[in-house]
Amino acid sequence: MTIEFIDIGANLTHESFDQDRDQVLENAIAAGLDKIIITATSVDETNKAIACTDLNPSLLWTTAGVHPHNAKDTSNDFIEELEKLAMHNKVIAIGECGLDYCRSFSSPERQRTVFEKQIKLSLKTGLPLFLHQRDAHEDFIAMLKEQSVNNIKGVTHCFTGNKNQLKDYLDLGLYIGITGWICDPRRNQDLLQSIKYIPMDRLLIETDAPYLMPKELEKELKTRRNEPKYIREIAEFISSHKGIKIESLASTTKINSENLFRQLLN
Repeated sequence: MTIEFIDIGANLTHESFDQDRDQVLENAIAAGLDKIIITATSVDETNKAIACTDLNPSLLWTTAGVHPHNAKDTSNDFIEELEKLAMHNKVIAIGECGLDYCRSFSSPERQRTVFEKQIKLSLKTGLPLFLHQRDAHEDFIAMLKEQSVNNIKGVTHCFTGNKNQLKDYLDLGLYIGITGWICDPRRNQDLLQSIKYIPMDRLLIETDAPYLMPKELEKELKTRRNEPKYIREIAEFISSHKGIKIESLASTTKINSENLFRQLLN
């Protein structure tokens, strides 16, 4: 029996998929992917992602949002544009949004402004947040805590932090998204310590394709382009460290995904 997975984050509009996107989707289905959520990072990418869902409506869904790297490029009315896009029946979350002080492609001030507007849009639409945070935990958690009385919903996409950061996110009721980062022995130490504290009912899995290819596969296949079909490798790694069967992890994370992203059930 094929084990079914939901990949909650794949950048399928990335140019590296332009020549073989249909094949990538076929590969994903063959590997047991039941649903894939496309990650949008700007207004333009949101439009592209919505168009991409037409390739396989039963498989593909998308977020609608502006990544902190792209905050500097937003127009004055970007949030109105996003709100209109968020009404599309294939849009199931607001994001990828948040703060990233690691590279600071956009100023921290502009990032916070754009993030705050997307938090409010999430509350207005009832759609959960698809969250990004790098080297900005204090500001990030403070902004989310400001809205905690409103019962914010969301997932901390590609979580890589320590157990103290994890506690902050869990205390807000957020889900935790784990990527192939956990398979990288050069930088997964904090995450390996944290994962034992992630409750099973808050755990989600994602590839973040084409990024974060599981390291052993990268060596074996001699490619750095990740695909949704490789989600099983991530699931197997997590299963071994949580001490559970992969069938149980796949089933639980699928249910968790459907609980957070309710539109997946429509």
